[in-house]
Parts: sequence; structure tokens; C-alpha cells
Amino acid sequence: MKFYLVSLGCAKNLVDSEKITEHLYRAGYHITDRIEDASLVLINTCGFINEAKKESIETILALLQEKQKRAGMVIFGCLVQRYQKELEKLIPEVDLFLPILSYEDFAGEIKKHFPSHREPSRTLQKNILFTPPSYTYIKIAEGCRNCCSYCTIPLIRGPLKSFSFDDIVHQIKDSLKKGVYEINLIAQDLTAYGNDFQKKKSLESLLLKILSIKKDFWIRLLYLYPSRVSQALIKIIRSDTRIVKYIDMPVQHVSNRILRLMNRNYTREILEKKIEILRTKIPDMVFRTSFMVGFPTESEEEFQELADFVSHIKFDHLGVFEYSPEENTSAFLLKPRVPVHIKRKRRRNLMNIQKGLVREKNMALIGRTYPCLIELPVDEYGAVWTGRIYSQAPEVDGIVYVTGYNASLGQVVNIRIKGFKDYDFFGECV
Repeated sequence: MKFYLVSLGCAKNLVDSEKITEHLYRAGYHITDRIEDASLVLINTCGFINEAKKESIETILALLQEKQKRAGMVIFGCLVQRYQKELEKLIPEVDLFLPILSYEDFAGEIKKHFPSHREPSRTLQKNILFTPPSYTYIKIAEGCRNCCSYCTIPLIRGPLKSFSFDDIVHQIKDSLKKGVYEINLIAQDLTAYGNDFQKKKSLESLLLKILSIKKDFWIRLLYLYPSRVSQALIKIIRSDTRIVKYIDMPVQHVSNRILRLMNRNYTREILEKKIEILRTKIPDMVFRTSFMVGFPTESEEEFQELADFVSHIKFDHLGVFEYSPEENTSAFLLKPRVPVHIKRKRRRNLMNIQKGLVREKNMALIGRTYPCLIELPVDEYGAVWTGRIYSQAPEVDGIVYVTGYNASLGQVVNIRIKGFKDYDFFGECV
């Protein structure tokens, strides 16, 4: 039986989709990239905020029209975890809705409802990856214990559950054997890793274990909670060139009153001090962050404080999200809410500030040389390739268009930056 899988939402969902695909393959199912060839359509949904929920529903309805009439459809993931009963009533054409399950239990449910007549495989289909072969995501923990007042993750994914050293290191070694070069460590909060173990472990101790692998690769740290970026962590990042000097540290806001309402465990003063320390200890550090505008009761003065902070700190990469009121979160009850048109205006203002800062930063990079991870050819002739330098995380930070390269994908080569457009660079091999 062939299945067609669509994975929506974050990189953590992408990891789940890869693992589910592996388990289904072992059970005798094969993935296809052509929906018309599929006997089964799977959609891994996101239910984090309103825009994600809307995208999930629209995707389900569209694929119901695209798939073969005889093909089954299974909807799973975060949206189902939150709204299974409502979805069953809203879209009765779907054959099966599954909440968040272990990968083994998920495969068991598929086998029960859509049995495959093919013999289970003892070996794994070569390189099941939902990313280019040059990089992968490794999830080191599930759930979250931060309980930010606006966030549904603890409601959907439950409390923090860190995965074992052995499991994480095994996944990394397996990925490196397959030719992956960049390992992106992900979790809702990397810095909380190990806090749920009886014998406390930490992100720092995990990194030391990973760095004991005798091989060249990149490690990228995605999603660090600001107040828990420790001196020990900074020292480890600084000590090994395999850890790319890049931090994704969601800040959300800088008004101390709004931060308290968000239940974020830091102040503006702590943020500024942490950023100063990081830039002093690691001068070439690149920062990605995210902010939320239009949180309930946010005043124009508090938004302006946020805008001034962005102008002053000059983050390398920045995402801005409008507050989404989510039921069963404590912020859902906060009043007054900021009107939608004001939220959108504030988001545009922040992004316009950031656009000017990015142009200024990019101008300063022209003529400089960086190692670049080559990913995919742009066309069949291989005259232009895409790649990324250390300051560009996959999928969110832009890419480099590389000329003068004639080898294979997944290699790291030195390139000189020749120009840029918006968030992308143009470079040539040197």
C-alpha cells in the first residue's frame, strides 16, 4: 500500500512525520510523492494558533478533492489532539482522526484500519528524510513545562519529556552515516532538557556527549529560553567550531509588565545583559528571535518600547507574530484585547524596522568569505546551487545562490559573498 503524507507546522512535526514514515515502511507501506498513486493520504496537522489551524483545515479540504475516491484519509497531530470531536463532526468524509500517539501505536492503528498486503520490511528504505540530505532535525525532548500564558503546547504535547542521551546520540550517528552534515537540535525549550530526569542532566552535558563523536559536522541550537542560557552553555558553544555560532532565542516582548502577563521568567534587563554577554564572549554570534505583538492590554507605549528595543539590539533574524487568543490558556481571559487592525499595523512596523537592519547587515558582508553548506542544484545543468552559511538556519533565514561549484551536494566549500536580495545572498566558490 502506498501512502502520501503532508506535514504541516513546525520542524518538530517534521521529525514526527519522518519517524512515522519509518515505522510504516517497516510495516509494509511505501511512501509516494504522487497523491494520485496513493491508497492512503496522511496529514500531520498543526493546531498552535489560529493561522495554523486555518491552514490545516484548508489543506484537509483541498486534499479530499485531490485524492483518489477509493483512497483513505487519516488526519493526525496537534489539531486532532485539541479538537478531535469537533473535527469528526465538521469533516465526516475523513476516514480516521488520530490524536498524538507513540510512533509504534500510530503504525498499529494504520495497520488495523488500512491493512497492507505487503510483507513487513526488515530493512529501512534508504534515507527517509523530509529535508534535503545535507541537514536533519533531531528532537531531544517533547512537551514543555514553561506554561507561558498564551501557549497551547503544554495542553497539546503535555509536560516536558526529555529523551535519553543514548537515543539522541544514536540518531545523530545514524544521520551522519547517511551523509547528513548539519544537525539541528530542536525542542520546545532546549535549555530545559534533562530537568525531568531523576538524576538531573542538562543541555550542556548532552552537547559534550555529542561533541565526543569524532567527525566533522555542524550542530545548530534552535529554541533556547533566554534566562536559562548559562555561562557553561556559552563556554561550550565558544569552545567547538562544530557548534555554529547561531542562537534561536525567542524573546516575545521586552515590556516587563507584558512579560509578567505572559508568564515569561525574565525582564528586559536580564535580556539585555544576556545578549551583551553572548556578543562579548562570542563576537560572531548570530541571533534569531521572535516577538509577539498585540498581546492583551499591550499599550501603544509598550509596543513602542518593543520597537525601540529591536532598533537598538539589531537582531540578525526576526519573526513577528500577532497574538492569537487560544481557549484554555490563561491569557484567553485577559481584557481588553488589541483590535486585529492594530496588531497587523504593529507587526508591519516591526518588520519594516527589521528590513532596514537586515539590509545594513548584509551590505557589510559583501566581499567576505564563509564556509557554505551546499544543498541542491537550482537547475539540471548545475550552474547554480543553493546553500547556507552558518548564519542561515534551514527554511527560515534565506539561502545563498552559489556559482562556480561543480561537485556534489552536502559538501562544505568556501564562498565569497558577491551581493544579496532581501534575505538571500549571491556567492561564488573561491
